[in-house]
Amino acid sequence: MPTARLKKRLSCYLMMTVGVYGASFSQAVAGEWDFSPFVGVSEQFTDNARSSTTNKESDFITSVDLGFTLSGETRKTELTTSYSISQDYYARNHDLDGYRQNFLGSGSIELIDESFFVDARVTFTEENLGETGSTSATDRTQASDRTQVFNGQISPYYVQDFGGWATGVARYSYSETIFKEPDVGASTTDTPDRNSNEFRLTLDSGRRFARLSWSADTGIIKSESDDGDNFEHFSSIGTAQLPINRLFSIIGTVGYDDFDADNIDNEEISGAFGGAGIRLHPSSRTDASFQIGYRFGEPVFDMDVQYAPTSADQLSATYRVSVQTADQSLANTRLLDDNGDLIKPNFSVTDYVDDVTKSNNLEVRWTRTRGRNNYGLSGNYIEREFLSDNTDDTTLSISGNFGRRLTPRADLSLTTGYSETLDTRTSGSGEISYEVGATYSYDFGRGFTGNVSYNFLNRDNKVGEDLTENALSVSFRKNF
Repeated sequence: MPTARLKKRLSCYLMMTVGVYGASFSQAVAGEWDFSPFVGVSEQFTDNARSSTTNKESDFITSVDLGFTLSGETRKTELTTSYSISQDYYARNHDLDGYRQNFLGSGSIELIDESFFVDARVTFTEENLGETGSTSATDRTQASDRTQVFNGQISPYYVQDFGGWATGVARYSYSETIFKEPDVGASTTDTPDRNSNEFRLTLDSGRRFARLSWSADTGIIKSESDDGDNFEHFSSIGTAQLPINRLFSIIGTVGYDDFDADNIDNEEISGAFGGAGIRLHPSSRTDASFQIGYRFGEPVFDMDVQYAPTSADQLSATYRVSVQTADQSLANTRLLDDNGDLIKPNFSVTDYVDDVTKSNNLEVRWTRTRGRNNYGLSGNYIEREFLSDNTDDTTLSISGNFGRRLTPRADLSLTTGYSETLDTRTSGSGEISYEVGATYSYDFGRGFTGNVSYNFLNRDNKVGEDLTENALSVSFRKNF
């Protein structure tokens, strides 16, 4: 995309989003809000500064960080956002000197009491979206195949209560995904930008339905990329749930899909669909639904499980089948954790491929908090069929974490990760990677904290030598 056009589109989108954030902030100032700027510095030693498989070179990296976090909440608004910019200085590899930046934001505002709302979310992060891109054990500027990803959405919607019989929502969403070269390590591929418009009407059963609950959802999404590829999906879905007793309910789904996308067989994935299953709810700690049916030209299975075996544990598992463009997969990543705090979205679970995919996604998460300890374990198993050429890939990723409060001021955290491309579009390609990290944190008081961390990375791309890296860093940060 020409630079002038890119800047114009990005500026227009930012103006709309900043308008929502600005309104939210003005409301938040009148209520509860928190603005916390910070400055930080770190010194890092790595034995593989250029992330090379054949020519490992050690180096010292000095980083200076600036940024802020901002959050506010009133009766009508919610706002949480963060920004950071980091300048890296290499002792030897000066060509890698440069900056990195991350911006995350999520906001909502109620413009008309209980009727008209606007939601907005923005991410602007530096990513490695392909298996050939540079990967390091820690965050720093990279030598090659990096890209800055702007991904944002603004969504006004209107809510109407129909006398307790039903609640209707009319929603419009505009989203934009823009790829820009970073300060260091430009991408070798030219990924096209994409924008989407979505119109959706939903109707949910109201309080007058004592037993039967139902919903109807109709919408259309139109997406266009800069290289001319168009994607259009009309869908109409109806669901119902009828309790049999206090232990379980019967659930059912019927609907219709109509796809109109370039370079794929639209008739194969379009048409009427349906499914049926059960929902188990024997207690407040267990809620599980299972449904089997037919959609997108093949049998499908959906699962949603929420289970708390003890008061300290939370277990969830979901399985979904979807057809979507690549930018929709980015837009659907989590931006807020279970506590409503911002988390950097994980864009690198699978390679980013500019194609329409049929995806089967299994996600399992377990968390435990007990005393001074907290634990976490999560896994993703994703099968993707690329509908333009009927190739496919399969990815498995598992990550775990452990944290312990050693003293009122000191914490220890351990992390580990494993990912593997089990099946690839190209024979003989793919990768396996392992990551291990340990961090000791100390709070000196008055917003001044320090960290000492060690990180290890091993990456086997199955077509050459392994990439390995050990990194040790010391960092200090002051919040004002």
